[in-house]
Amino acid sequence: MKKKKDYFTTGEFAKLCNVKKQTLFHYDAIGIFKPEIVDKNGYRYYSYTQLETFSVLTMFKDLRVPLKEVKAHMDHRSPEALISLLEDKRKEVDHLQERLENAKKYINAKIELTREGMNASLGEVCLTSAPGQYFIETGYSDSGDEKETAAAVSKHFNYCRSLGLQSACSIGGIIPKSSVREDSHRYSGFYTIVDPARLKSTGFTGAVFRRGGSCLCIYDDHGYDNVTALCNLLLDYGKTNGLQLEDFFYEDVILDDLSVDGYSSYMIKLSVMLQENDETVKRKTSACGNLREPRLSHL
Repeated sequence: MKKKKDYFTTGEFAKLCNVKKQTLFHYDAIGIFKPEIVDKNGYRYYSYTQLETFSVLTMFKDLRVPLKEVKAHMDHRSPEALISLLEDKRKEVDHLQERLENAKKYINAKIELTREGMNASLGEVCLTSAPGQYFIETGYSDSGDEKETAAAVSKHFNYCRSLGLQSACSIGGIIPKSSVREDSHRYSGFYTIVDPARLKSTGFTGAVFRRGGSCLCIYDDHGYDNVTALCNLLLDYGKTNGLQLEDFFYEDVILDDLSVDGYSSYMIKLSVMLQENDETVKRKTSACGNLREPRLSHL
């Protein structure tokens, strides 16, 4: 037998590997990882050459590979079997990495959206610049039935999920300007904003691009109760200031159940793009201080 000083005791090896001695005992008992030497007194000794092997086993544990699968490999180990096992795990790691990257993007987007809500001025019409965005849109013929609307939103959600294109942004509603009355409005569809990089990775080509530019928007924290009033406020604002509004309002949930208590406390953002092909409109939108704001006291 080689000199024991060239080997590590169970305690020493466990310390090097940052595990408990009981883990080494368990791995030995089930036949996954055995000491290189067991002397006549039953003492176990591990070699430095086993450190890498144990680190791979630790990696498998971190990847939640079942011990049963690890044991099956160790019982029938071979170079070919190792390559097959590692290739399978590489695919799993690639998939996990993609999921983690998507989760990170979701977290970053949700933080940004929540901060937008925290900094919003409620009930105040804002003239701002909106970025160009890609979104998935599904059409809807609004009959005014809330159950049908809920079913249409669910259908849209499942469609986006089937494409692998869920977003940190809540599902938005599209409201035709022509549908807005004094006491009602109708939806013509629903949409989900998506990351262009995600679109590219999925290969989906049916996304709609909404151009960027100047828009009017307003925030309210009474859920969907005041959406009709918000539409009319933006219409009044445009008329008062001689601004030509495009044909659709976009309704977005900025703060939802994750940050406010209950459906009736959701923060809604309603926005509408300006028709910027008119030079007169461009001049007016560049002179924000000269625009006149209608009264918002009824919200």
